[in-house]
Amino acid sequence: MKLFGIKKKITLLIGLPMICMVMAMLVAPVTARASGFDPVYYAAKYPDVVAVVGNSQPALINHYLSYGIAEGRYQNAEEEAAMAPLNTYIDVDLTNQYVKYILNGASVWESPCVSGDVSKGRSTPTGIYAVYGHVKGTYLTGPTWKNWVDYWMPFTRGGCGLHDATWRRKFGGEIYKTNGSHGCVNLPPDKAKELFDMVGIGTVVVVHSD
Repeated sequence: MKLFGIKKKITLLIGLPMICMVMAMLVAPVTARASGFDPVYYAAKYPDVVAVVGNSQPALINHYLSYGIAEGRYQNAEEEAAMAPLNTYIDVDLTNQYVKYILNGASVWESPCVSGDVSKGRSTPTGIYAVYGHVKGTYLTGPTWKNWVDYWMPFTRGGCGLHDATWRRKFGGEIYKTNGSHGCVNLPPDKAKELFDMVGIGTVVVVHSD
């Protein structure tokens, strides 16, 4: 998919609900990077936000995810210098079951995936979100499952995220229509590690269908 198409989708999706905090989060400090949220920068850049929500890291990133993206605020100095917010993001294409990482407008990583099971009403929700957790090694639990993942990158209010899926042999195609996930975006283990090492908390995630 061409970049101008993505930007158009971002514009159309910008009014959709932004992600909120779901879990106890953001214990470790976030390092300023082109693809990540910098709370120190955000507090200094937007004193109006600090006046309302305070300067704690969880409060600031929650504001950015809930309001800042839609308001065109920058998440770090590198993004402001480039004057190009949202030119670094994870693109999740549900129709083609494919994920790309766009860094400064260029695709630098890509992989097939398996998203939420359509037949069971567990489709991965579309919209604009951001990675709010970056966990190496954890159990994902639910009413009937408890699966270990090595790379966990959650991005939705309901707990959907990107992660490795060692229990799958195939990715992509039409697997998601009858044998998809519980809503998460499953990735091959090696590709999940690569993405995990490239992104961080605050990286924008754009989930869409063609």
